[in-house]
Amino acid sequence: MKAERAWHALVALLALVGLGIEYRVTVAGHPGQIVGRTIVFLSFFTILTNALVMLASLGAAFGAGRLHRWTAGPAMSTAISVHITVVAVIFQLLLAKLVHLSPLGWWGNMLVHQLVPALWLAGWLGLAPHGGIGRWAPLRWLIYPLAYTAWILIHGAATGWYPYPFMDVGQYGIGPTAAKMAVIALFFAGLGYAYRWIDGRLATRLSPP
Repeated sequence: MKAERAWHALVALLALVGLGIEYRVTVAGHPGQIVGRTIVFLSFFTILTNALVMLASLGAAFGAGRLHRWTAGPAMSTAISVHITVVAVIFQLLLAKLVHLSPLGWWGNMLVHQLVPALWLAGWLGLAPHGGIGRWAPLRWLIYPLAYTAWILIHGAATGWYPYPFMDVGQYGIGPTAAKMAVIALFFAGLGYAYRWIDGRLATRLSPP
């Protein structure tokens, strides 16, 4: 049990470090724009999802309390696994060749897009409780990314800025952008059902005879 809590504490720490570096990179070179740059920082799905991983890992490291109860169940830990997997996959497929990083930015990027997702998923597979996820749960897990998308489209319409190129309505138009978002939503749903199936198999394998 101590080893499990230490693992989760490590994931929380690395997520915190990654978020700290990314925040430093985001606000650097913009004196007097802390509020605006903070809004930019919090407008990335990567940042929000790594923060969710950090909170869930803290709850697991504590082993008790409201935060632990909120994040410890199979449905929540699996939902977070889906979301952080999308963070890693979308970055590698669509964004990795578009970013130009400083040395400090490279470390932050590596943490939030690669190391933290990998360690969280390893913990989900080997340490998290499994079983009992309802058949409609993967569809409920879409509420978070759909709410995020709505916020970005509203914010982008008001400011002209979008955190990800494939969400840029100003450049591509509402139709093509909506089509891309629909494909990503299907990816979320498909991955959710795949992870629900994996969770069920792990529950069967780990159950005592």
